[in-house]
Amino acid sequence: MKTVIVALNSKYIHSSLAPWYLKAICGEGCGEVKVLEHTINDSIDMVLASIYNEKADVAAFSCYIWNIAYVLSLCSSLKKVSPGIVIVLGGPEVSFDSHNILGSNPEVDFVISGEGEAAFKKLLENLHSGGSEFKSIDGLAFREHALIVVNRGCSLVEDLGTLPSPYSDEMISGIGNRIVYFEASRGCPFSCSYCISSTFEGVRFFPLDRVINDLNKLIDAGAHQVKFVDRTFNCSRQRAKEIFRFIAGLPEEISTNFHFEAAADLFDEEMLDILRNAPHGRIQFEIGIQTVNEETLRHINRKTHLKKVFANINRLISMGNMHIHLDLIAGLPAEDYQSFKNSFNAVYRLQPQEIQLGFLKMLKGAKIREQAKEYGYKYRDYAPYEILCNKYISFEELLELKGIEEMLDRYFNSSRFVHTLKYIIGNYFSSPFDFFLELFLYSRQAGFYQQKLSSRQMYTVLMDFMKGRACENDLRVINELLKLDYLSSDSSGNLPQGIERRIIPVFKEMCFEFLKDEKNVEKYLPEFRGMPAKQIFKQVHFELLAADENLREKVIMFNYSRKDAVTGLFNYWEVSLEN
Repeated sequence: MKTVIVALNSKYIHSSLAPWYLKAICGEGCGEVKVLEHTINDSIDMVLASIYNEKADVAAFSCYIWNIAYVLSLCSSLKKVSPGIVIVLGGPEVSFDSHNILGSNPEVDFVISGEGEAAFKKLLENLHSGGSEFKSIDGLAFREHALIVVNRGCSLVEDLGTLPSPYSDEMISGIGNRIVYFEASRGCPFSCSYCISSTFEGVRFFPLDRVINDLNKLIDAGAHQVKFVDRTFNCSRQRAKEIFRFIAGLPEEISTNFHFEAAADLFDEEMLDILRNAPHGRIQFEIGIQTVNEETLRHINRKTHLKKVFANINRLISMGNMHIHLDLIAGLPAEDYQSFKNSFNAVYRLQPQEIQLGFLKMLKGAKIREQAKEYGYKYRDYAPYEILCNKYISFEELLELKGIEEMLDRYFNSSRFVHTLKYIIGNYFSSPFDFFLELFLYSRQAGFYQQKLSSRQMYTVLMDFMKGRACENDLRVINELLKLDYLSSDSSGNLPQGIERRIIPVFKEMCFEFLKDEKNVEKYLPEFRGMPAKQIFKQVHFELLAADENLREKVIMFNYSRKDAVTGLFNYWEVSLEN
């Protein structure tokens, strides 16, 4: 018997963890097991062909909100061309709706609810031996004659140490430059009503020595980024500190970056000290604030100490060695438009590297989906079940927030407008929210919102946006700030339309003289030590800038040999070209 486990990732840069866990646990009694990884951006005909050509007896799919429609369409065709194939679905998108999935999709033979390793192994062993005793497998749903049978409970692995590591040589060899997902624990100590992690109580941990051993495998393989999928990584402070110490203590030359989802109010002084000493860019955090409305926090059963959250995030950001990503959710109970504006402004003023403005999704299995009527929720009937409105916020208001989300991604999360945004918002708008709203309304009216703009076009649009708002002197400052932002993020040196530069005679010659001075190279560009000025000049850029309110002109040198691991921007310095 041959089984293919098919992963359908949302993007090529993502890898998949679930199928490799499933393959790792399957023994000889399961027959041959193979993993196929594709994305939902691949042609469905191509993916169908790749599965068909395996001539498998069983095809298993991990189902999520981003791939469920694709999976079901694929399975329908697969059953037509391979009528004898057994189709198995698992994952969060089918775990809470197994009866309906089987009832609506006759091509699907089995659905596994919960963590699939134990149930999947038992199912394959049963199929391989020709058995049909499926009622003893926890969390399994199947058809028995004309009836749909849903076995009790969900399949959960109590002792995670019993699971074989998914990081086999085969799995690691296929990583390339993709993100590698990693688990140090399963479950969450909290019960936020919008999250399906709240459907299972408690947290289970993988043995610490196994975690370190698996991390070493990935580091040795040169993994670009290891992304921990633990819902609250630092819920066990002592374990988190041990792992942080290990990662922070790795040699400087290790290029692997480690991403964690953490609760900001669970950082203590010892943990912050460990993080402060981590190499630049080695660690990054995703921290969910979601809202600053205390009433909303009570409605969603989210236990958090907001004052401590903001204090700790400020400390993490001030360290300057970590990329900080903060989350907001629009559409939560008891949060109207004005309340969300307050939440947005509070989070924006923390000045992390990235802010994700998400919209509430009524996930299957989440408590808030059961409370939809209570809060007046209307939401899409199809994945990802995003809300359309509730009794606190209208669809029209959510559309405005969608526009703000797009502007936030273009102008803030891109990191391309750091200096310009600080100046414009500080001098011309009463709040960050008001700036992004006005920029959205302008872009929509001018037709830019509907377009996919290049990075160069975004500079031109922002300059045009400010022309009707700023005085002539401030427009000159904005021009210089846009130039600084552009040159610190783009190495072409070719400025966007509408951004002006001043050129003085013999400027290039003065730059060469600067680079010929060994003291200057030693001070600013030690990595180019001993290299001829002509070669160094290919790796750097000099620009005249007057980026302050007094329009004082200065020379900025940009180092285009590499980007900063935290900001994603090129480093630059103010230099003097005079002898």
